[in-house]
Amino acid sequence: MIVSLLVVVALVAACCVAAFFFAERISGLLGMTGNIVLSRLLGVLLAALAVQYVVDGVRAILSG
Repeated sequence: MIVSLLVVVALVAACCVAAFFFAERISGLLGMTGNIVLSRLLGVLLAALAVQYVVDGVRAILSG
């Protein structure tokens, strides 16, 4: 169980390193418009997560 967790953590870390390494190339492929769209899409995703955390917190407070 622990070994599989460590393998998953290592894979996620490797994906993050690869994303950072290739970020300039990916940015060049997306272009200015693609970067703007991706930035706004990730902003909406972040806002949705924030709202969900607030809703979960309020539910936890009201339920007990």
